[in-house]
Amino acid sequence: MTITKTLAQYSADLKYSDLPAEVVDMAKKMTIQTVGAALASKPMEFTQSVIDFGKKAYGPGNEATLMLDGSKTSLLGAAFVNSTVADNIDWEDCSCTGHPSASLIPVSLAICEARGLSGKEYIEGVIAGFEVYQRVARAIQPPEGHDNRKGWGLTSWQIYAAAAPAAKLFKLDAKKTEQVYGMAAVLTAVPSNIVHGTMSNVYHYQHGFCSHDGLMGALLVEHGVDGMQEAFDGPFSYGTNLTIEHKTEWYNKELGSRYLIMETLLKHWPTNMWVQTSLDIMNALVKEHRFGPDDVEEIIVDPPTQSRMMFHPEGFEKIIEAQYSIPFCIAALLCDPTPGPQWYTEKNMRDPKVLEVAAKVHGSDAEPQLLMDSFSNFRKGEFASKTITVKLKDGRTVSGSIDYPKGHPKNMLTMEEVCDRFRIEAAHTLSPEKVEEALDTLLHIDQLQSLEKIGEILH
Repeated sequence: MTITKTLAQYSADLKYSDLPAEVVDMAKKMTIQTVGAALASKPMEFTQSVIDFGKKAYGPGNEATLMLDGSKTSLLGAAFVNSTVADNIDWEDCSCTGHPSASLIPVSLAICEARGLSGKEYIEGVIAGFEVYQRVARAIQPPEGHDNRKGWGLTSWQIYAAAAPAAKLFKLDAKKTEQVYGMAAVLTAVPSNIVHGTMSNVYHYQHGFCSHDGLMGALLVEHGVDGMQEAFDGPFSYGTNLTIEHKTEWYNKELGSRYLIMETLLKHWPTNMWVQTSLDIMNALVKEHRFGPDDVEEIIVDPPTQSRMMFHPEGFEKIIEAQYSIPFCIAALLCDPTPGPQWYTEKNMRDPKVLEVAAKVHGSDAEPQLLMDSFSNFRKGEFASKTITVKLKDGRTVSGSIDYPKGHPKNMLTMEEVCDRFRIEAAHTLSPEKVEEALDTLLHIDQLQSLEKIGEILH
């Protein structure tokens, strides 16, 4: 059996009853975290812009709910809008290959709502989708020493985080599932660095495009196409177009015995993944030593991280710049310990007090941690360790170190911690009563006979 057929057969055969309890729980954690991240973004202007654009582009419909808005649109429209919104505040999962949950969860929820599928079927779609996506993404990762200026395709192979769960939830057989993988291959966007080079919010839209295109490919296969088999085999295989080091062993690696979803980081903070550790350390130091922003003389980050020590004395214009800045995010945390979209308002990104604190954050003299090296370590199950030293005005010097941030597979958030984070996230959209209703629904999603009304908790 070919590589592609083996992967397609695995997905088609996967059953809820065969899944370990901890894997089901991880799918629930990822669902709660991703929905919470979307709900947290409601106060952000960009979120409303995305919803407005979605309504204009797709119009009204009766298939699936637009998160935060409550109106219904087409399945494709919901996938595009909800996936874009899920990535907006940068608070969802982070695997070593990107942010699969930004497509995986919204697409799976939308399909289950549109077709009245059960909660157990939803879990099957999430697990099958993630396991296929991650193996495809691992197989085509660039080699060590890759020049990141040429682009890293996290929003290219992201298409499989939509196509793979769609194939499962459409109940396609292995032959048609294989065709879906072929459709995703030809619809994959060319890796480009123009988005990150210009710090554009189009980065979030890219997740929406991947969801739309992956889902569209699956819908087309369901409708009927010919050919498109063996996307991961032979001279026309997917990897030949995306990497010079095609790791074909990853496609079928430990299928059914190793669940890669268990190796995913769930973000503790609404920031870039390479800022997470610094905020965990600062949060712990503040709680232990009880100091505030006015008490700080200097903060030293050791070692610094490549492209994450940026600071603009005049303030930040773009949210993505602020989310990628360790100095700004540390200052935002010190000035407002409750994470959320208020960190990234235009006012807060130019707040004199926040900027005064951010100016006190510096990297040590150590060589910066390179981003591609950090990703390489993450792929090996490790993470970039950090030490932060805080010099206080009263003469005290306090420091802390962390090897694995909260949410890393080796320091995973408990279900209780995920729920507590959801309460903080969802409070920006839902009433306290509805927060608990939504949380109860998501915690017990596999007990629902139909997700036809799941949209009622999403706004």
